[in-house]
Amino acid sequence: MKTAHSNLVVWFGVLGGSVAWAVQFVTNLFLTFYTCGAAAGSSLPLHPIQTAMGIAALVVGLASTATAAWLFRDTRQAREMSLKVIRGFGGDPPVARVHFLAIVGLTVNFLSLAIVVMTTIGSPVLLDCRQS
Repeated sequence: MKTAHSNLVVWFGVLGGSVAWAVQFVTNLFLTFYTCGAAAGSSLPLHPIQTAMGIAALVVGLASTATAAWLFRDTRQAREMSLKVIRGFGGDPPVARVHFLAIVGLTVNFLSLAIVVMTTIGSPVLLDCRQS
């Protein structure tokens, strides 16, 4: 192991893409309801805002994936290290846990990024306020 990893960095690598997608989804849903609902006369530019939210979520998701990849690469010697770790509260997480969470982060962020890309491409193509 080269460096110590803070819990914040580890959890950003695991959950960053998913949280970015959730924020994008809820914001786009709220803006769609606002634009098409009771305030139907609003002149809110829905598609540019949805595209900007998608790009922002994509940037955060890519940063989270890069963080997970860095953690995975930095802790790949975790298999050779002893799993017996004595840890008190407030210290750095054990290397084997960081390695495992980096694998989870790589998997989950890939799925979140796929959803963000599909949503960002699909939202501007659809007509405003059209119900099926």
